[in-house]
Parts: sequence; structure tokens; C-alpha cells
Amino acid sequence: MTRFHSLQWRIVLAYTALIFISMGMVSLYLVDFVRGTYLSNLEDQLEKEAGLVAETIAGYFRDPLDQDDLPVITERLGALTGARVTIITRNGMVLADTWQDPSSTGDQAGRPEFQDAIRTGLGRSTRVSGVVGQELLYTAVPIRVDGAAVGVARIGVPTSQVQANVNRIMATIALSALAVAFLSLGLGYYLARRTSRSIRAVTEAARRLAGGDLEQRVEALTADETQELAAAFNRMAAALRDEVHGLSAERNKLSAVLDTMADGVVVIRAEGRIELVNRAAQELLQLAGQDAVGGRFMETVRDHELQRLVSRSFETARQHHDEVELLHTRRFLSVVATPLSGDGSPGVLLTLHDLTGIRQMDTTRREFVSNVSHELRTPLASLKAMVETLESGALDEPQAARDFVRRIHGEIERLGGMAGDLLELSRLESGQVSLHTALVDLGLLVLEVQGQFQPRAEAKGIVLEVSLPGGLPRVLGEPDKLRQVLINLLDNALKFTAQGGRIVVAASEEGRCVEVSVRDTGIGISQEHLPHVFERFYKADRSRRDGGTGLGLSIVKHIVQAHGGEVRVVSREGEGSTFSFTVPKAPSGP
Repeated sequence: MTRFHSLQWRIVLAYTALIFISMGMVSLYLVDFVRGTYLSNLEDQLEKEAGLVAETIAGYFRDPLDQDDLPVITERLGALTGARVTIITRNGMVLADTWQDPSSTGDQAGRPEFQDAIRTGLGRSTRVSGVVGQELLYTAVPIRVDGAAVGVARIGVPTSQVQANVNRIMATIALSALAVAFLSLGLGYYLARRTSRSIRAVTEAARRLAGGDLEQRVEALTADETQELAAAFNRMAAALRDEVHGLSAERNKLSAVLDTMADGVVVIRAEGRIELVNRAAQELLQLAGQDAVGGRFMETVRDHELQRLVSRSFETARQHHDEVELLHTRRFLSVVATPLSGDGSPGVLLTLHDLTGIRQMDTTRREFVSNVSHELRTPLASLKAMVETLESGALDEPQAARDFVRRIHGEIERLGGMAGDLLELSRLESGQVSLHTALVDLGLLVLEVQGQFQPRAEAKGIVLEVSLPGGLPRVLGEPDKLRQVLINLLDNALKFTAQGGRIVVAASEEGRCVEVSVRDTGIGISQEHLPHVFERFYKADRSRRDGGTGLGLSIVKHIVQAHGGEVRVVSREGEGSTFSFTVPKAPSGP
């Protein structure tokens, strides 16, 4: 605000100085002009008055008898003109003088105004009169009788009187100039104040606009150019607001797209500094959120393969693609480094696509093919051996033949079970299975499955318990599918629990669901395999030792999800596992 006052006063002072200089120059010109005009008019007036006196006195030169009255007439003419009137003969003798006795004036023939009047008809001079002791302005004209100059009529005015009149005029001009100057000063201050107020309002609005107030507008305080300035500012503010809102909308859309992308995006600018990183890239590269922005890529991402790819893109200004394995996160990435240009600052756009799932899927499929091949090869080899034995003569031994036939049926059932699991999983994943839901009492279903597995548990020396609360609500589901879930979970528990172990099947009400858990004291699952136990085709190493295809838990997951529930596992290697699933409760009737 102080800056505005300083500007305002500088404008006022400059305006004041300009006014005073202008008025001073005008005043000097006017004084000189008025003085010259006044003197010129005075000389003309004196010339006319002298001519009038000459015409009046000419009659007295015609009649010498009347010359005694000449002093009286001269006095009257002097009183009328307010000047010194002198009547001089052709030879320079003074006949009458309004200020002095003619006898004391002396010879006037040598006076310049007298000589000019006789010679040219008009004489003028400014000189100090020796008689009256003053400086006088003289004007003299000849007195003519019948065309001949018989004398001179002279009028003199004291120059002090002329200067006094000039001084009065100068004082009037000076006072007028001062009045005009001060009025102009006041008007200039008023206009400067109003103008500076308008400029101050526009500047303050601009400051607020720069501070983020995009709705800031100004009103012109005067109907001059500042009104156009205010209107232009308001148009600019409106355009800026629309532009900023548009850019904000585009930025928000871009930010939303980047944050929801599964692929990671990193923008690296000059000097290798990170300018942008989206959420997926933060997770893939394990960066500390937006704190990574502004840091050097080489220092933030300590992976020499990524660093090499970025460096090559900077150096060659060409796109480079490679597949990178991040050792610290055990992830496989498809990385594309694209050079950025066009804004004066070189950069690289790094796009990261996570191939870990695909790699794991390929690995799982390969393992599945290997497992299935192994599982198929074993029963097929056994079947072939038994058939060949029967062909070689075992058919003739009834006891051996019956044993081989029984074993052949077992292997065929095993192959059929494997084919059934594959078909079941395929239908569940494709969504072709339609549930035939009904009200199911999970407590009774658990007891039924427990009775089915009790002999196997006792044969292995494993304690199989059931823990059911009273009043367990019923659920809405397909009984056969839920029975299959329990069978698969209990079958796995029995497989991986050693003799003397313990298995507990429990059920409880959890909010809007009923939760069933199967807890064992078996060998447990390592942390490496734990995230993948429900994946299709996945089979942990511990499963291979006990057969199976690794499809049971994947089938469990899909059946539970088809019922609208969730399946979970908690395990620690060497301590056992707990598999649990939920099923929504049936809606209560009216």
C-alpha cells in the first residue's frame, strides 16, 4: 500500500511541477505580451491625444490675439488627458506647459521628439526631463496651419505611471496564474487519487488472483481508461479461471487414470529427477509415496537394469524395451523407456507392466502338466502292469485275478476323480454352474461329514473333534457343494496331519454370515506357498509327496465365492493350518 501512496505522490508532484513550469512560461509570455501591447496602445493613445491637442491649438496659431488664452486651453487639455501637455513653436520656444512655467523650460529645438515631429510628422522619446526631474515618455506631432508646420504639440507621461500600470497587470496575471495553478493542482491531485485508487484496486485484485482467488473481480472507480483496464482485467480473470478449471479437470482425470492403472508410470526429467510416479509404480518399485518425486532416479530406484534402460533412452533418444526381474521384490516386469521431448526439457517415460502373475501362471501350468502327467503315468503304468500280468497267466489263478481286478478298479476311480476335479474346476471358473440353493443347517452338515471321516481319522490315530454352538442359524446354499467344501478341507487336513495330531471343525455366527473353520496340527504351509494355495493348478511341494492334483482348494474357493462368501487360511510351517470359509445367513422369514 505504501508503494501506491509513493506512486500517487510522485504523480502529483510531477503534475504540479509541470503545471508551475507551464504557468510560469505562460505568465512570462503574457507579461511580456501585455507590457508590449500596453506600451504600444499607450503610444497610439498618446499619438491620438497629441494629434487632438495639435488640431485644437492650431486655431490659436491663426489668430495671434488669442494666444494669451493658450495656457488656459493647455491646462484643460492636460487635465483631460492626465498627461503633461507642451506647446512649442517652430523655432523651439515653449508657448505653454501644464507642469512648468514656459519661461523656465528652455529651448526645445534640440529635443529628439521635437526634431522627429518636424521632420517625419511624429516624434517619440523616453528620457529624463531636466525640468521636472522625472523620466517621461514623450509623443510629439506637428501643429499645422494651412499645411505648414508652425509648431509642435507634445504630450508626456511619466514612465513611473506606465510601470505602475504594467506592475498591476503583472500582479493580476501572477495571481491569476497562481489561482489556476492551485486549482489545477487540486484537480490533478483529485484525478491522480482517483486513478491511483483504480490502479490500486486492480493491483490488489491481481495479487489475490495470483494467490488463487480465481473469482476475484474489480469495479472501475472512474469512467476513464481505468474502466477499460478493469473490464480487461475481469475478462482476463474469467478466462484464467476457465483455463485453470479446465486444466484442473484434465489433471484430475489424468491423475485418476494414472492412479487406477495397473501399469506403473514414472516420468524422469533432466538430471535424472523423478517428476511423476503413480500408485502402481510405487507398489512395484516399493517407493515411499510422493516423497520419491523430486529425488534422483538412480538414488531412489536401486536396480541396475532399470537404471541402464533409462540411461540408454536418455543417451539415444529412442524407445527401449526389456524384461526386468526385481530381485528385492521377486517381480518380473516388462519395462518400456520412451524419450519425452517438445517442452524444452528432455525426459523419459518409464512404463512398468507386471508379468509376475503371468510368469507364475506359466510356472503353475507347467507344474500342473508335470503333476497330471506324473499322476496319469503312475496309474496307467500300474494298469498296464496288472493287465500284462493277467494276460501272462494270472487269469488262471482266481485269487490273484480278483486282487488285480480290485486294484484296477481303484486306479480307474483315481483317474475318474482327477477327471471330475478338472471338469468341476473348469465349470466353476467359467460360471456355468448354477446353484440350486436351499436352507442348509451347517451344523448338521458338519456332523455328517465328520462321521464320514471319523474312521479314517481313527485309523491314523488322529483326534477329529467338532465344536458347534447352540442355535446356529441356517444358511442359503446348495448342500452338495457345501458338503464338497467340507470334504476337501477335511481330506487335506487328514493328509497333512501326522499320527497323534488333532483336527477341530468349528462353526460360529459372524455378523451376517456363518463361519466354518477346519484347524489341524499338521505340517503347516510355508510363507512362500501361503499366498498361492487357492490358485488354480497350484500345488505346493508338500502335496506331491501325497499325490493329488492341487485342484481341491481352488475348487473350494470357487464354490464359496459362488455362494457369496470368502475363504481364508492362516498357517505356520510346522505348527498346523486353519482353513475357514463363510456363507451368508438365510434371510429371516416373516
